[in-house]
Amino acid sequence: MIRLFVYLFLTILLSGCKIDFNGDLFTADLIEVAKTGKSVNLPMEIRFQVSSCDEDLTAFSNKISTFFIDYKQIECGTGDDFMSYITSNISVPVVNNKKEFEDQNKSLIGYWSGIFENRNKPDVFLIMNLDKLSSLSDFVEKETFQKLSLEEGKFEINLINDIDDAKISIYSSRVDGQPIVFETTFELKKRDKITIESSNITSGHLEKYGWAPLFYFE
Repeated sequence: MIRLFVYLFLTILLSGCKIDFNGDLFTADLIEVAKTGKSVNLPMEIRFQVSSCDEDLTAFSNKISTFFIDYKQIECGTGDDFMSYITSNISVPVVNNKKEFEDQNKSLIGYWSGIFENRNKPDVFLIMNLDKLSSLSDFVEKETFQKLSLEEGKFEINLINDIDDAKISIYSSRVDGQPIVFETTFELKKRDKITIESSNITSGHLEKYGWAPLFYFE
């Protein structure tokens, strides 16, 4: 019994601090940003793992808010894994130039929608401000004695089609809960929605390089 307790304690102690992202993307916005160079902000919900909701988390939440746009805490509660999470709403920029996102230096996370090479339709990426990520990781480790790991968390993207028809090819991920290993094409009618959950490989690439592909328009 004592061994089991020690094992569980060490597992919790050594596990990385998680942050989950759940955002909405709209096909019309992605196409407009890619073609015109305009940027837009779209809603996202984040869940940040904390040690306990019983503690005074005001200072912690205030610090976290500096890494995002329009940060607003909603609640603190227990997740399915029995860990405590702060849930908050933020806004996330969609840009067609990664350097523009980095130069603005307002948000930890964003989307990059651009038209490349000989294509005439957008490729869409998750992007991460690595300077902000490094600063956030240092703060989290100092406060919680745990390392922040993007691979421990998850990225869920709700892609909503608000044009007549759209055909997109999605990289390895889960789509509406179903795993796909190879690039897979989906045809969306107007008002169709699919949920894309990125793989931990995608999250690892995002954490290391500051970008990771999500899908592209056919």
